[in-house]
Formats: sequence, structure tokens, C-alpha cells
Amino acid sequence: MKYENIDAFAKRVNKSRRTIFRFYNKNPELKIETKKKGERLIPIAHKKFWNTEILFDDNKSLSDSNRMMRNLLEYLHENKNPLANKLWGLDWTYFVTVDYKHERSKNYSITMMNKLYEMLDKKYGKETTIRLFFVTEPFANRNNGQHNHLMVYIENEKLGKVILSEIKKFFQHDRVDSSDYAKYKGGLFYMMKEGTQGTDWDILGNNLKVEGNRYENKGYTKAV
Repeated sequence: MKYENIDAFAKRVNKSRRTIFRFYNKNPELKIETKKKGERLIPIAHKKFWNTEILFDDNKSLSDSNRMMRNLLEYLHENKNPLANKLWGLDWTYFVTVDYKHERSKNYSITMMNKLYEMLDKKYGKETTIRLFFVTEPFANRNNGQHNHLMVYIENEKLGKVILSEIKKFFQHDRVDSSDYAKYKGGLFYMMKEGTQGTDWDILGNNLKVEGNRYENKGYTKAV
């Protein structure tokens, strides 16, 4: 296996050292394949984890037990969706679903997502970078009502559980399911399976301009 130092690898995959270190901390099974000889040495073969085209080719024969991952890779490969690829390459902390106790409209659900972000930014925005991507969907088994899926990123790991508790408190009268975000379990595909047209999604954050995020929504290109 060929290796290169982390600076060369970071340049190869166009990511920061910090992002790469965070990736390996979240994926210890891959970290053990790296080496530490004065500086961190990264297997060049790991570039596939930063390139959906390569990852797709390597995983064409995934078993049914990994169907969600296969579907995600096929979605990214076939649709060439720049937003999906952008989001897939970013760090996320939690995957959250909000099922409202009462039947709510799409506008209500979107408003609640914006209010949630505003509350989190007001309370914790000076202490950490916060990013939130959400989609609003109708229930498959109800005639009316909406629910939200959202991915949340909290840079300051010490505030992770605190902010997750704030989210659950904010929706204390509704059902909230949450889990640690797992990049390779297909949560992003699940959220984007119906596409991202119109006002049923948004990405919010207090550091988006610095991160260079661009996306399309409401029929226009929005740079934030």
C-alpha cells in the first residue's frame, strides 16, 4: 500500500488537514490503516472516500444488506447533483427526524426549521459553527401533515449533546428521533430521495460564506 503525508493527501483530495483528521477520528476502522511516523501518513487508496465516482465503481456489487449505501452512491453518480455531492462531502454531527404531533402544513414545518436554527445560532453561534440542512416531506401513511428530516453540524464537539438536547426541548411536544450522523449509512440519500425542488428544503448556517457553500433553491442560485 502506498502512503503520502497528510499535507500531500489534503492537496490531493482538496480538503483541509482538520477535515481529514476529523474524518479518521469518526472512522477508527480506517484510521488503523494510516501510519504515524513523525507525521500522519495516509494510504493514497483512501482518496476514494473523497470521490463519489471512485467509491461508486468500488461498490457496484454491494449486497442487499448495504442497499442504502449502494442507492446513495448510485444517486450521486447518476444524478450529478452538485448540492448532494457538496453536502455528502461536508461534516455532519446528527441526523434528526421531527414528527409533529398535529397535522402541520409545509409552510409551518419550514418556519419551525428556521426558528430552530435562529434559536441555536442566538444561544450558541458565538461559541461554535452551526450548520443545518433540512427537508420537509408529507407523511406516506397520512392524508395530511408534514415531517422534517435534518442533518446538523456542530463544530465544537463539547456542545454536541447540549445542542441536541436543545433541539429535543424545542420540539418537546412532538416526536424527535436522533442518531449520530453516519456518512456511509445513506442518510443523505434518504433525505434527497424525492429531489430538492422548490421550498421544501434549505441549508442554514452561521459560517456558510466562509465555507463557500452554494446551492440552488426556489428557482435561483443562492450564494451564502
